[in-house]
Amino acid sequence: MFMSTKLIITERQYNILKSLNETNFHEALVEKLVSDLNTNYEPMLGIVREDGEYHESPMIKIKVDDTEITPAELYLYFRKKYNLGKAFTKQVIRDWMFGTLDGNKLSKNVAIS
Repeated sequence: MFMSTKLIITERQYNILKSLNETNFHEALVEKLVSDLNTNYEPMLGIVREDGEYHESPMIKIKVDDTEITPAELYLYFRKKYNLGKAFTKQVIRDWMFGTLDGNKLSKNVAIS
């Protein structure tokens, strides 16, 4: 027969443990998305023609077939694929494109949902 032991913690200790789990989950999720981005995509500058003039614009190259897509198209695809919050998905893509990720931490604190 197993004897169970109950652990009594304060509310403050519970909040600290809860925040640690949320932080780890957040970083793991960022790592998963960045891994997908690094494996399948490459940030680049593309030339776009607007009103008869050419401008440099951030683009993303799909590594498999060298197709160029806009960050907005990648954002829509990732929203469908991962079903995460709008701001979170945008921030992950933005930080990945501009290289502002600090390990698995975003440059701006954004909620997942």
